[in-house]
Amino acid sequence: MAHPSEHPTHPTHPAHLAPPARPSRRTVLRTGTAAGALAALPASTLLWTRPAIAGTPGPEQIHLQWGEEPSREMTVSWATAGSVRRPRVRIGTPRGGAGHSVDAETRTYVDGLNKVETYTHHARLDGLRPDTTYVYEVLHDGSDPVRGTFRTAPARGRAAFRFTSFGDLGTGDGVFKKSSIHGAAAVRQVERFAPLFHLLNGDLAYANNNTDLQPQCWNAFMNNLSTSAANRPWMPAPGNHEVEAGGGDLGYASYLTRFELPDNGTRDHCGTWYSFQIGAVLFVSLDGNEIAVEDDASIDPATGLSIYISGYSEGAQLRWLERILARARRGREVDWIVVNLHQFAMSSSAASHGGDMGIREHLLPVLDRYSVDLVLAGHDHDYERTHPVRGTEPGGLLTPAVADDDLRLIDTSRGTVHLILGGGGTAGHDDVYLPTDPDGVRQASVRTQRLTFKADPDAKEKAHWSAVIDPDTAFPHGVAVFDVDPGTLPGGRTTITVSYYHSAAATVADPFPVPVLFDRFTLRRDRSDGRHRHDEDGATDARAEAAAGR
Repeated sequence: MAHPSEHPTHPTHPAHLAPPARPSRRTVLRTGTAAGALAALPASTLLWTRPAIAGTPGPEQIHLQWGEEPSREMTVSWATAGSVRRPRVRIGTPRGGAGHSVDAETRTYVDGLNKVETYTHHARLDGLRPDTTYVYEVLHDGSDPVRGTFRTAPARGRAAFRFTSFGDLGTGDGVFKKSSIHGAAAVRQVERFAPLFHLLNGDLAYANNNTDLQPQCWNAFMNNLSTSAANRPWMPAPGNHEVEAGGGDLGYASYLTRFELPDNGTRDHCGTWYSFQIGAVLFVSLDGNEIAVEDDASIDPATGLSIYISGYSEGAQLRWLERILARARRGREVDWIVVNLHQFAMSSSAASHGGDMGIREHLLPVLDRYSVDLVLAGHDHDYERTHPVRGTEPGGLLTPAVADDDLRLIDTSRGTVHLILGGGGTAGHDDVYLPTDPDGVRQASVRTQRLTFKADPDAKEKAHWSAVIDPDTAFPHGVAVFDVDPGTLPGGRTTITVSYYHSAAATVADPFPVPVLFDRFTLRRDRSDGRHRHDEDGATDARAEAAAGR
């Protein structure tokens, strides 16, 4: 594995830039009145390309997101303190400089509790070269440009690359509830490992815990994030703390306005779940709030009731998931499938939210059906790794069954490994675990149904599935690093080496602690390009029959 100082550099290729793309189908929808998540935003959530009022506040909160084809598309997003004229990005190469200009689209929302309007801008860059370094400048009329750089993903096919992940970050400023100064250290730790991109597994700003300062909390979070996210994409999934009072029917007004994520092809729910492919790895980001049974988001001050959005898509998310996973496993271009979401199916933390029955009942069978390799979550603020699991043990809790107990070299064609990576930077820690029984097996909590708001889980099980925990409370935070090795031969072995680095909490005396390696293991499977067409068709038919219940 390449350590931070050993991260390889890549040659820079000449760049070709396409003209600015026409507005996407998603952009058109955001100006319309379609029902669902986007239509539920406050009426002041507007979209236009040329704000009429000129202003001088400079760009801030700059962050990158992959487009629908990461080797050729990148979105640059940012915010301004008010309306500005001609927000745009100049893009080029280190050798040629930033010269080509792409106009941004502006979206705003008004926080329903504080009546503060937020202005965000999104420039979609297309026609980029794969595996190429670009320089860019963010500006508008009357402002000085803010400069950044990024690298596109390698072209489709087999390629080596690195990504990182954690959840539950916070703003990095202890003035906000649920945040600690370690949030700033965590972002810089990502930079230490120089990944191609970062997966952020929900619970971003914790703005819903700061109801008097929701927009300001988001601003602090985004400015902290930009330390890394202006250089490489940070791809988020929504957590329960993204569901905000005053944020529309789903509470996602701020989240959907600030991020411009790959299109999922749905009419009503763009931005809440999505997928993208890099090399031979398919990444799928899900909205766990829609699947989980837990009631743990926000209280609406107008009604005194919790905002509970489980099932809001009426099955659309899982139907979409089934389609893209079936397509991936039917072909010869995808070896690995990595899913990230906020909530989880298994946890043995003593303070756990509990393995969620909604995820066990509705999501895990789909993951099993299509041999998903890896699931990354947050929610509990700790580190836990499961054995590869497939199917369920006897009993009514749908307890995942262990497929293999090797701790170092794991064949994910036999089962899915789940990781809880909830130690990003939040102020709360859950790294104390339930005791073991006389057989040496730890207990774990399970949440079998919707309970009252923020109620404890209602059941217990034996955690045979738990492989590794990090009980060292002196190192409550951490980041996972994933190194993809595509292998060399069609049908041969490909691997992902996973390294989890835990970290002492940042302090005033030591604001940027060095992360320490705690857990390392390797996932392996055979490449899909060694299969014959009749093998693919047979596997697809078998999965289709299983999905139909035959």
